[in-house]
Amino acid sequence: MLNIFIEKLERLINQNKPFILFRKPNSEVVELWENKEAKTERKFICNSFDNSQLIEFNDDNVIEIPVSDLPFFKLDLPVSSQKEAIEYDNYINLIQKTVDELKSNSLTKKIVISRVKELEKEDVNLSETFKSLHEYYPNAYVYLRYDLEEGCWIGASPELLFKEKNQLIQTVSLAGTKAKEDDWTEKEYHEQQVVTDYISSIFESYSEYVDVEGPFSVNAGFFEHLKSFITAQIKDKSKIKDLLFDLHPTPAVCGMPKNDAKNFIVENEGYYRSFYAGFMGYDNGEESEYFVNLRCAKIFSNKVNLYVGGGIMPDSVPENEWRETEMKSKTIGELLV
Repeated sequence: MLNIFIEKLERLINQNKPFILFRKPNSEVVELWENKEAKTERKFICNSFDNSQLIEFNDDNVIEIPVSDLPFFKLDLPVSSQKEAIEYDNYINLIQKTVDELKSNSLTKKIVISRVKELEKEDVNLSETFKSLHEYYPNAYVYLRYDLEEGCWIGASPELLFKEKNQLIQTVSLAGTKAKEDDWTEKEYHEQQVVTDYISSIFESYSEYVDVEGPFSVNAGFFEHLKSFITAQIKDKSKIKDLLFDLHPTPAVCGMPKNDAKNFIVENEGYYRSFYAGFMGYDNGEESEYFVNLRCAKIFSNKVNLYVGGGIMPDSVPENEWRETEMKSKTIGELLV
């Protein structure tokens, strides 16, 4: 199987064909997907934050090998001369503007502001970085996606958007971040509850019942998150796609109310998120599973863009938010090989 995997990967790279390497949570195998012309029952989709881009992989012969056997490979990556990173002072001003907006508009409860952190790093070993993410984040969705137009994205997302099997749908509400040595405050619990309430309200319109467990404090490598588990029974399986796009983008990556927060982000954040904070996942006919594209990076031949963000509330302190994003940047940045 390893030789078949290598032959397929080499063919896709030599022909500049798009592909995705994907490892499910708590799995020891990596899957190789390509996009075949013939439509198949097995699909893997990648959707952007603003729903303007959707890439689909249709592959009836997904090949799996142990992650430890993933071979070395190189990609023809573009050079980036575009500067998307925001300086400290500008970021502080942006967060203060966001706080002022939240205080002046009683209807807007939360806005998620993100930024790009650039690392001047060349010749990233993609296979070893993938293995590093696999080892350090066993509970995450680890992926590497490449195509000639979009370049190379890599990530280890901790956040399930939702999964479905036999009409049972499950998801998590993940929001609120703190350093391991700090205590949880009302700000983080409030932020997490906003996300939980939003997801539950969406599920209620599609389901017979909704059950919530949590929140619990969970280890996220360099820091901790608050996490709740949400389960429901969907009435009509044909409505799964509608549910998917009703959920996205969640308050955890956008804010609430969704449209107001999204408009503020697009107008003020200062860069195009693209697939950061979008979603991706698979449907194999029997079950489907989708996750939010967080804890990710875009790799160029001359640098790496890390994507980090945080939920801004009326009581947020700009300097604290900067420190939180710096901390979050380590989740990928310190595992690049």
